[in-house]
Amino acid sequence: METDPLSPVADRPKVKHRAKQKTVKPLPKGRPADLLACGVATLAALLAGFGSVIFFLGFAANDTVLAGLLSAFAFSVLLGAFAVAPAVIVACLAWRGWKAGLSRKNAIWCLILVVPWGALSAVTLFNAPLSKAISAGALGLSALLLIWAVTSLILGPGRNFEPL
Repeated sequence: METDPLSPVADRPKVKHRAKQKTVKPLPKGRPADLLACGVATLAALLAGFGSVIFFLGFAANDTVLAGLLSAFAFSVLLGAFAVAPAVIVACLAWRGWKAGLSRKNAIWCLILVVPWGALSAVTLFNAPLSKAISAGALGLSALLLIWAVTSLILGPGRNFEPL
């Protein structure tokens, strides 16, 4: 028995390699102010960490006992954590807001974290033996973050005011 040779009906499709395909990254849904707030909060966290180190060095200059130095170190780290942790959290929330749009809940969390930090930096500016430059810098950065959080609440999702 003779059979006819088989011939394909259509050509085989060529497989494209994934490396050659260009993917388009989606544009961020947040505002440029969210990215700026992320940078300001990161700078505030660095400033708070630097202030904590300076605070510890003030103790270390006068204390030579290891137990006193360890106690001063723990005190400085825990005191610095009250400023570093909220600043890092606000930076993460602002980054998330830049990528996906800042939600009302995250803006309220930013307010909850920034208001006490601003109040404490105002108190340390006038009543603490810390460096006035560090306290004034912390107060300025917390004021900028406070303005950003309030503005984000006002111009939040569903409440964007279009220019005329």
